Amino acid sequence: MSANLVAAGHTVYGFDLDPDKCAAANKAGVEIVDSTAELVERGELLVSMLRTGAQTEALLLADGGLAELAAGGPRDVVVMSTLDPPAMEQLADECAKRGLTIFDVPVSGGVRGAEAATLSIMASGEATGLERIRPLLEPLGSRIHLLGDRPGMSQAAKLANQVMMAVAIAGTYEALGLAEDYGMEPGPVIEAVLDGTGQSWPLAHWDWMRSLWEDYEPENALDILDKDLKAVIRAVREREADMPVTEATFARLTELWDRSRAEAAERGAE
Repeated sequence: MSANLVAAGHTVYGFDLDPDKCAAANKAGVEIVDSTAELVERGELLVSMLRTGAQTEALLLADGGLAELAAGGPRDVVVMSTLDPPAMEQLADECAKRGLTIFDVPVSGGVRGAEAATLSIMASGEATGLERIRPLLEPLGSRIHLLGDRPGMSQAAKLANQVMMAVAIAGTYEALGLAEDYGMEPGPVIEAVLDGTGQSWPLAHWDWMRSLWEDYEPENALDILDKDLKAVIRAVREREADMPVTEATFARLTELWDRSRAEAAERGAE
């Protein structure tokens, strides 16, 4: 994503605790800085894309965080992580007290979409501010969806996206298993269904999708989806929502993925 911003003519400064990620970003044209303090000093617009809500909260609100470093003037912060809606709302409220305006901008499309700049971008926040950050978002995706004026609204849409994708993954896994029981190879079945009403994003990318658990590596996209689904299940239970298909999907995928993680651990121990 940062490479696409550089290619679009933006000057991008980057900071990460992982030196390998910094090296890869620098190779793509990102100017790596030594601290978040230097990011605040040199950058006009701040963007975070961390894995968890706790990491995002620490970056923004902990002692020495962006809110403290940016004190003295209003600053825009684009949060592109996937959090749960209440956490995003609370984060935005706390940041507003400290002079930061939070824009809730999760994306969908995976690593391939990020590299190809075809992400679906879900944005919510103060309307005039969304127009201010539009030049940042346009090089990243195929379409920007404006989903409301409050942080948290985009997170609700992203969780809905994750539910739909998870149900499609579980259904595809079981459906292809059924076809194989009848002696069919997966390839021809996938080709036929992609031209029919059973098509889905997971089916269209099935080789890559199933590799996430068949060739599991820690912290791959499987772990990200797993984290997001756990957020969905928490929301379902907190709101007492009637979502039995989602709960069954989560249980089915958890069983599959936990088995794959165990098998990967055994391979690593050999």
